[in-house]
Amino acid sequence: MKKSLVYLTLVLSTLFWGANFNLGKYVVHAMDPLAAAAWRFIAAGAVMAAYTFYKEGIDWAGVRRNLAPLAVMALLGIFGFNVAFFYGLQTTSSVDGSLIMTLNPTITVVLTALVIGDRISWRQVLGLALSFTGVVTVVTGGAWSMLAHFTLGRGNGLILLGNLCWAVYSIVGKRFIRQLSALQTTTATMLIGGAAITGLAMATHGGTLPVPAAPNVAALAVMALFGSVMAYLWWNNGIRTIGPARTAVFFDLVPIFTMVIAISLGEHVTLAQGLGAVFVIGGVLFSSGALDRPATPAQTRLAPSGGQRTC
Repeated sequence: MKKSLVYLTLVLSTLFWGANFNLGKYVVHAMDPLAAAAWRFIAAGAVMAAYTFYKEGIDWAGVRRNLAPLAVMALLGIFGFNVAFFYGLQTTSSVDGSLIMTLNPTITVVLTALVIGDRISWRQVLGLALSFTGVVTVVTGGAWSMLAHFTLGRGNGLILLGNLCWAVYSIVGKRFIRQLSALQTTTATMLIGGAAITGLAMATHGGTLPVPAAPNVAALAVMALFGSVMAYLWWNNGIRTIGPARTAVFFDLVPIFTMVIAISLGEHVTLAQGLGAVFVIGGVLFSSGALDRPATPAQTRLAPSGGQRTC
């Protein structure tokens, strides 16, 4: 897949996750968050399994060979992230949660340097700073004085824990998965993580899983198909293609798309929020390398063999 197409699919992934935030707020008002997450990944896992079987078949040998890292990715990126995120939102404000969520790219970049050994370039540092500034402006509406009232309570701590889980998910996929396609990786982690969420949800409801009401079925279906199947698949492909550090920067677009969707539903946007969105998008483009000029054939021939470009 061409890098330009990878960047586009990563943007679409964050769009779907931004929509998930709005849909999730709607769903958890009517049902238990754990049950909602379970139904989401039951549907997503079924779709992914069917698509993988049709597209590639099941690579049982590859799954067995990578079972340990796949299990870690599933328990952190599927189970850990979603449980921490949904329960965190019950006891924290959307502003505090959004602020903590913007730390994910920074956490991922640091972990990538420590675990994989990738160099942190000045472009990544500047891009992360621009994105973080923009997101803070968006979620506070330009009223930075709100940060003075920020506290790391139970809900905020859970959101931070979820971010750490997601960062490790990306690192493990890049560092430890060997000879297994992004499609196989996404399917395996989704099935394992979905099974863990479903098991916990059933345990908390006396061995049964509450059935969602009809109005919530459509919302969960959209979250499962677009916010889980497509987004997770494209995200894993982005990690494989441009690396976890550059991929993680796109995560800062999630609150921007959440804001755009809210505007389309009739909410007012301030000038400060619009300016913040510009900073976020600029930071993502700058630090991800999306603005780099394609190498010419001559440059490609002269480039040293081995190693990975990090700027």
